[in-house]
Amino acid sequence: MNTKRPAQDWTQLYLASLQNLRRTWPHSWPGLPVVLEACMHRLWSGHAPKVASPTGQLLQAAQTMARHMENLAQQTDAEPQYHNRLHTADALTAVCLLMQALQDKGHALSDEWIAAILLAVTSHDVLHPGGANSFLQEFEQRSALEMRRVSQKWLVEHLWLDRVSEMILRTDPSLVAGNHDKVKGLAFEMNLDWACVLINEADILASATASHGTELGQALAAEWAEKNHPLSSVVGTAQGRLQFLASLRFSTPASEVFQMRMQVSQQMTLLQ
Repeated sequence: MNTKRPAQDWTQLYLASLQNLRRTWPHSWPGLPVVLEACMHRLWSGHAPKVASPTGQLLQAAQTMARHMENLAQQTDAEPQYHNRLHTADALTAVCLLMQALQDKGHALSDEWIAAILLAVTSHDVLHPGGANSFLQEFEQRSALEMRRVSQKWLVEHLWLDRVSEMILRTDPSLVAGNHDKVKGLAFEMNLDWACVLINEADILASATASHGTELGQALAAEWAEKNHPLSSVVGTAQGRLQFLASLRFSTPASEVFQMRMQVSQQMTLLQ
């Protein structure tokens, strides 16, 4: 559906998208529904699937969630400084471009999987209170439950709701390394394990960039400080940045197209 792009062009396209989002945040913010619509337009070349199809139901659920998150933001005095709508937009843009890069390399992604991944990424941090989990999947469980509640009216098939819930639950940072381990040595194919890894990569892609990573680390530090997280004084520092970069895993063929391992390695060299 797209002409092939040199590897560096994918990265530049993402960086330009991040910059465009930040030009609007927060005072001229177009809203998550606009960001999601732009992703859908790219992925379906402006021809969205029929509303009554399984794909259409998943997309309607994602659009409803995007509107819901905007409404929630209007009802609160202040969103978390990292886990806010801008982060969700960063992740949505990332997963959109990563999926396009996969297709560009000849990997088959069904419409249903693409729509399910968009719903999962849109929903993955809904109701996030800021801070970090005090037990496994604490925040992810509430996000998954809210996704199910919001999706009810669109009669999304239970199989897809279960898959989207699992994708959200496996965004818990403590599970990310295990997600990558599950696909280690396996050829890419669009299934639940690879979808979870793809979302994990999209979740941290902006933070992995040299242009925006430091700023995002400082935003997370400020968010954690408000919650008295013991690592709040470390995560925003150069040493914290180095530790974060060293922990990153990239497994999908899309991250190879983005040359993420090389980008991370270059940043680590400068920090060491």
